[in-house]
Parts: sequence; structure tokens; C-alpha cells
Amino acid sequence: LAWYEKHLTKLFPEWYTDSKRILAIQGKAENFRKSMVDSYRNLTRHTADDGLQVVMFTHQDASVWADLALILWASGLQVTAAWTIATETDTSLKQGNYVQGTVLLVLRKQTSTETIFLDEIYPEVELEVQKQLAEMIRLEDNEDPNFGDADYQLAAYAAALRVLTKYKKIAEIDVEKELSRSSQARGQSLIERLIQNAVKIACDYLIPRGFDANIWKMLSAEERFYIKGLEVESHGEYRAGVYQELARGFGVREYLPLLATDKANQTRLKTPAEFATKQLRDTGFGSSLVRQVLFAIHEAVRTEDPQAGRVWLRNELTDFWEKRKMMIHLLVWFSALGISLTHWQEPAAAARILAGVLENETV
Repeated sequence: LAWYEKHLTKLFPEWYTDSKRILAIQGKAENFRKSMVDSYRNLTRHTADDGLQVVMFTHQDASVWADLALILWASGLQVTAAWTIATETDTSLKQGNYVQGTVLLVLRKQTSTETIFLDEIYPEVELEVQKQLAEMIRLEDNEDPNFGDADYQLAAYAAALRVLTKYKKIAEIDVEKELSRSSQARGQSLIERLIQNAVKIACDYLIPRGFDANIWKMLSAEERFYIKGLEVESHGEYRAGVYQELARGFGVREYLPLLATDKANQTRLKTPAEFATKQLRDTGFGSSLVRQVLFAIHEAVRTEDPQAGRVWLRNELTDFWEKRKMMIHLLVWFSALGISLTHWQEPAAAARILAGVLENETV
């Protein structure tokens, strides 16, 4: 309206340009959900049987997507198609963790009479998420990417909604009870867990480019978060919200110690030098293979001798020979970061040399 208000009154004198903001649905979560259901039920009643509605939705919180699923489901609507589009461009004028992608959801009338059980719907959600991501990857332009990492996460949410809303009923879920659920209620709802699981599926499916799929499966959640976070960083993504969503997707609660900074639009992960000896040998990420390799890179840079990194790994890892190929793969992958990340140029160069040293290692 801000763009078209003056033109509308000239072209269509009988139209009004008041936004009717005073009529916007407001209130606490449970009242908001019920009012939204009333509105969408009314829209559904006035929609032709072969008609459709389109919802533009922008959010990165699983609980909000769960609310949307409930509202649409209870209104007699199902999501039949969804796509993520870029609605914001990078600009220095905007500060904060604003979302750059919007999901367009195509809604049609719910016609199913089928009931499904939770143990049946989980594998169906997994297949739908993988199908959605595979289609996006197929269309991706490697030279000029169409989708960012946040877009894939939003697509996972939308894919979950397609599965959830296509059934008349999920046996274990009472829709009316969920709609009345207080915002202060403890724990996640079943629908929220389903949708959050969709992001986890997406995170597991989206293996970083150039990373071996078998080795990826062997990494811990913290290691995956760190590796995937570096790939996100290499794409020029520095919004804190993206890393927060990655942590949720991988199920990593304590991820802040892995960050060099969490300032808005400046968020990035620590380099080997910034880690130094921090968290080394601690439980979780501190005792992981990725952390050992990062310290070996740090030692190689600090001493200006790749042998120092080799000695650290030989002395520290009792299963050195079993993990040697895995370590070489990690080092080669880290070495490629120097191309896109200026603060990784020195450790990347050291990683490349250290990979060669381990490759030529003998008993």
C-alpha cells in the first residue's frame, strides 16, 4: 500500500486504501490461534472446491511453524505445494538477523478422510524433505546460487507441512487441545517435534560440498555443526539466526563456545588459532577428532613446522592409523577454505601441507 496508495485511488476511485490494521488478529498464543482458525475456516467456506489460497510465510522458529500447521489443518486446508524465494537482498543498510527468504505455500481444501499414526508419519516426512531438497539442489546454479542455507531449512519446514496437512487426522494428536495449548506450556508439542525433526533431516541430508558422505555419517552432532557452519560462512553468511537454526537442526545445545563472535551480521566460527587450547580434551566437541585436527593445524602454524601437527596427532590418538584417512580428508577439506575465507588462508595452507605429511606417514 505504501507503494500503490496514490495510484490506486486514481485508477479505482471507489476502492479504499486503508490497511485495516486495527482489525489485525492479536492476543495471546492460544487466542491468536483460535482467531486465525476462525478466519481461515471462513476463507475455506468461500473457496471453490477447485480453488486455492496462497500464504506467504517467513519464520525460522519450529514452534511458529507448528502453530501455522495447526491453524491450516484445523481450518480444513492442506499444503499442496511450497517454494522458497528470495525476498530480501544483502545490504549494509539493514542490521540484525533479518530473514532473506519467504516460503510461498499453496493451500487447497482438505478432502482426505484418512487417519495416520505418528510412527507412520515420521518416515513419510523424511522422504518428503529429501524430495524437496533434491529438487532444489537439482535446480541450483553453482556459479550463481539461488538458495542459501536458510532457504533449505525453510523448505524442510514446508515439506513437513505438506505431509502433516494431507491427512484428516493424526491418531495421537488432538487438534482442539493443541489449539488451546498455553504459550507457557512446558515442552514441545508433538507437531513441533515433527517439524523440528524435518530440519534435522535436512541438516543430515545436506552434506557440505566436497565432504565424503561416509565420513559425514561418522561425525558427532557438534562436529557436523562446525563443518556445516564453516561452509555457511564460506558462502558469506554471517547472520546469527542461521547458526542458531543449524544448532537446532543438529541438536547442539552448547554451540556458542565454537563461535568467534555472535554479533548480528558478524557471526562466524573460531579458527584453529582462536581455539588454541580452549576446550581441548573437554567432553563433547573438545574431545572430538575434528577438534584434534584443528589443534594440529594450530601447532603447525604456531611452530611453522607441519611435523608438530603430525606429532600431536600421533601422540594424542591411540587409534591414529584407523583414523588416518579420516584426518587426511578433514585436512584437505579445511585447506579449501582459504579460497573464500581470508581469515582461513594461513591455517588452510598449513592443513594442506599437514595432509601431505599424513599421506606419506609410515609405521
